[in-house]
Amino acid sequence: MLLLSLLSLLLVSSTVVDAAPQRNETSSQYFIDLFHQLDPRLPRGYYRIPSLISSTNGTLLAFIAGRMHRTDSTPNIIYLRRSFDDGNTWEPAQTVLSDPRNGTEYGGVPIVDTNTGVIHFLHNAAIFGDRQCTACFQRTMSSSDHGATWTPSVPANTTGKANTTYGGGLASGITLKKGPHAGRLVAALRHDCGCGDLRSSFAIYSDDHGATWTGGQQMILLPQYGGGWTEDQVAELSNGSVLMTSRNLFGLSSGQGPRLFARSDDGGATWAANWSAYDLTDPYCEASLLSNVSDGTVYFGNPSNHGRGNFSVHSSSDGGRTWPKSVIVYPGGSEYSDMTFLRNGSIGIFFEKDGYNTASFTVVSPP
Repeated sequence: MLLLSLLSLLLVSSTVVDAAPQRNETSSQYFIDLFHQLDPRLPRGYYRIPSLISSTNGTLLAFIAGRMHRTDSTPNIIYLRRSFDDGNTWEPAQTVLSDPRNGTEYGGVPIVDTNTGVIHFLHNAAIFGDRQCTACFQRTMSSSDHGATWTPSVPANTTGKANTTYGGGLASGITLKKGPHAGRLVAALRHDCGCGDLRSSFAIYSDDHGATWTGGQQMILLPQYGGGWTEDQVAELSNGSVLMTSRNLFGLSSGQGPRLFARSDDGGATWAANWSAYDLTDPYCEASLLSNVSDGTVYFGNPSNHGRGNFSVHSSSDGGRTWPKSVIVYPGGSEYSDMTFLRNGSIGIFFEKDGYNTASFTVVSPP
């Protein structure tokens, strides 16, 4: 009853009053702390799992899950902050997804349809008292005004067997720009919600601007260990192929490196190749993926040591096979992240900083 009362209190208003972002200067680098842990909105919880996208008019949208407690399986609320000047200033937080019946985390993936301007938010939720694994079923809502307002959350119209579209997502999705599947919306999901399937990573995609969604082939590593592929993200290569990266969930027991990659040549339906990037230092953590389709450069952002710190952005010019260039963004503690391009070509980064103390925004030049 106490938890439900707290949820009801937090859900009274759809707009959340928030203090101005704190700008922290570290030499020439600046960080804007958009969400602080243990603030008055969540007296027993904290903020996790950032997503960052740029709308078709350049508006930045930073999503975060406000968790009621410091665990993964806890009710949460999805908050959003927007910036109209490439991240220099930000609107107060607004609540975009909440339900007092929500019994566990929302797995949310925002996707900008670059052809229509509509922003889709794929997500799921488990309901208190429901014995079914409802956190696996996809739901969706959308915004046609760059995140100012959102449609109600409804079940997504999915095709194929139900478990082909089960899964949780994070970070953000993409619209393909090149190749035979140009215009396809693609998001990375993972099987790890306990629905009786092996852990895996896969893509879910739509060829009709979000009206219907189809699940692609699942990448499964060493079934005898229950899987291996998990928290993932996708980017487009210069020829229209899809690159997917995943954290290696089972670490050394898998016989693979900590950072897994796969390439699809049919828009995420199947996977033509997969490999480990052994030249990337990774602490078995979620990471972000971004690409410049025009010149073929792929960017990868992660905590680049073995203890979830030293956040860096790496670049690859061979489709993610090797990563010879990098720049250190923040030498301190750092965890989950997402990235997007700003209007001037710089990379905007929204990441968990200082041992999950804050969720911060910063900007770097591409390495």
